[in-house]
Amino acid sequence: MEALPELSILLVEDDPLQGERMAMLLQGLGQKVRVAESGEVALDLFAAAPADLVLMDVMLPGIDGFETTRRIKSMCGGRWVPVIYMTVLGGCANLVEGLHAGGDDYLVKPVEFEILEAKLRSAMRTLGLYRDLERSRDELARTNAALRGANRELECFTYAVAHDLKSPLRAINGYGSLLASSEAGRLSDDGHSCLEKILEGTERMGLLIDDLLEYSRIERGPTAFEEIDVRELVTQLIADFDEEIRANGATVELAPSCASLLADRSGLIQALRNLLGNALKFSARVARPRVVIACERNDDGFHVSVRDNGIGFDMSHHERIFDIFHRLHRDDEYPGTGIGLAIVRKAVARMQGRCRAESAPGRGASFHLEWPLPSAALNT
Repeated sequence: MEALPELSILLVEDDPLQGERMAMLLQGLGQKVRVAESGEVALDLFAAAPADLVLMDVMLPGIDGFETTRRIKSMCGGRWVPVIYMTVLGGCANLVEGLHAGGDDYLVKPVEFEILEAKLRSAMRTLGLYRDLERSRDELARTNAALRGANRELECFTYAVAHDLKSPLRAINGYGSLLASSEAGRLSDDGHSCLEKILEGTERMGLLIDDLLEYSRIERGPTAFEEIDVRELVTQLIADFDEEIRANGATVELAPSCASLLADRSGLIQALRNLLGNALKFSARVARPRVVIACERNDDGFHVSVRDNGIGFDMSHHERIFDIFHRLHRDDEYPGTGIGLAIVRKAVARMQGRCRAESAPGRGASFHLEWPLPSAALNT
């Protein structure tokens, strides 16, 4: 049989002869043993150098084995140290009390060598799995911490770059506009065409920077749930898009079921603003553009949808459309930055929710936002 790996074992036994016999058995199995004749001594030894495993006599002078086990377990923190009782006590009540105290197994005195070895092998198998789990957990925690740090650095980098790009872009746009107004008569047709492309490019770049800044800001602020009047919020959004709605002859409706819901106000505004803007843009070329915003509250959480009767899209793209910079149309067909739906997904994810889309070419599109009740509301 394969030799046992060496462990540091704390043997708690008040009988010197029994203690010497058990220590010899354990050393014969290749174990490193320290012996404590009382619970108090065991606690001092464990505090000085925590053991990998504890063999605990139940009947001890002073504090008994069950109380000693409780105190040892409290000293372990998040580390698992198995405790195996050695007892002549019988009966279910004693066993239950020992397990409640934190014990993991027991041996009946007098302890037989073969049974002791079998118990140690069993405990060591479990201990090995637990140590592997601890290492995996620690590695995952380190990886998550590194990932959070990298994300924060990336967000700060994105914010700084986008913010710093605004200044030279304003200069390009300003000088371009000045050139278009003051030197118009001296420019050739090709010159006018080039200047128009420069100004169009700066405008698109400005929109892209604005969206990048909005995307990076989502993670920078705290998520705070509050009761939101959906009708009031949507009325304000419709007012913001009033010029576009009038130009397209569109109608925007709020379903009668919409009342109030718990959400992060900033995140919900960002999500609905982008979804409403997309709905108006992709339904602008139909005869009677129509957008319907609906919402419901149930036992699991909240559901908000934005539905339009626009051009729709193939459902093979339903996951990728939420990726940043992913676009289904050329800029000259439907202008945009490819960031809007990524903002929607990130805003809903911050509320521990998800977003999804349903569509078909020529049949409009429906976007759904779903998030659970915040934990504070579940506890009320």
